[in-house]
Amino acid sequence: MQEKEKYLHGGDVYHNSVALDFSVNSNPLGMPRRSIGEAVRGIKLSGQYPDYRGEKLCSEIALWENVHPENVLLGNGSAELIFALCFAVKPKKCLTLAPTFQEYARAVQAVGGQTEFVNLTERDCFRTPDSILAAIEEDTDIVFICNPNNPTGQMTEQSLLFRIAAKCEATGTWLCVDECFLPFLPDEKDYSMKRMMGRFSRLIVLRAFTKLFGMPGLRLGYMLSSNSTILSAVRGCVQPWNTSLPAQLAGVAALQDKEFLEKTRLLIARERTYLCDALRDGLADKVYPTYANYILFQAQPDLAARLLEKGIMIRSCANFRNLSNRYFRIAVRTRKDNRRLVETWQSLS
Repeated sequence: MQEKEKYLHGGDVYHNSVALDFSVNSNPLGMPRRSIGEAVRGIKLSGQYPDYRGEKLCSEIALWENVHPENVLLGNGSAELIFALCFAVKPKKCLTLAPTFQEYARAVQAVGGQTEFVNLTERDCFRTPDSILAAIEEDTDIVFICNPNNPTGQMTEQSLLFRIAAKCEATGTWLCVDECFLPFLPDEKDYSMKRMMGRFSRLIVLRAFTKLFGMPGLRLGYMLSSNSTILSAVRGCVQPWNTSLPAQLAGVAALQDKEFLEKTRLLIARERTYLCDALRDGLADKVYPTYANYILFQAQPDLAARLLEKGIMIRSCANFRNLSNRYFRIAVRTRKDNRRLVETWQSLS
């Protein structure tokens, strides 16, 4: 019998009895109400094909991101775009951080390439070191930077990102900055690399509706770049009609709901403080600083299993490079959910 592929991510509610899922980093508010309505309308209209380029949604994204519509490419989640990018570039040598999102290395492996890692250290709270610059060489085909990084929640400093982008320009290396979690920050425009696309022709920015707008089941992401050649190449590597009609309509509605974003940012800022304080107050062995809507911490290795017995799922980080079974990640959720996690955790001791 063929062995089942091991699932690498959070959110496996289909094989576990879960009342509260802290293992995925989606918006605790869920999908915007209008997006739900538009997704339902999309289902009713699904007797027809979706717009194969999603031009209406691309126009809304362009307004949202302050870029030109031709700089936008839709994907079936950002994961599809990561793989399509690698199939387009066919990198023999990739550079990324460790720990970070595993799909970068998996996508590179899928096209026969090798990934080298810049090791982040617990001693330095997993910050991206300046030594990454020396690791970008003439034969480095692509660099992936997750900012804020998953699962650490740390930001790569803007000045360092600029230097990384400049080094990639000099070496002819593609730089893909994954900003899927960046919009949770109130001052995200000060950190985003999208404003540098005109300056750096090898720069690619990834974003998604998955986390910010709480729609992982609809699978919707997008790529931004001023480089028409790479966008065309990636477009040639995705399947036709890769974003569904319900997803496209839900995405348009989400971007038109400005109040939802502000409400989300206020909730995340408040509840992240609440959870970090609770974890530091005797629950976790160590809590790491975070800019994201999730928190990395150390605790006893059996914590995830014990919480799951109570119906609460958290993310073990044991399968991340450079982390062990003592590392865990939890999402920031609503006060009601966060309090239940804290109280349940307290009851285990």
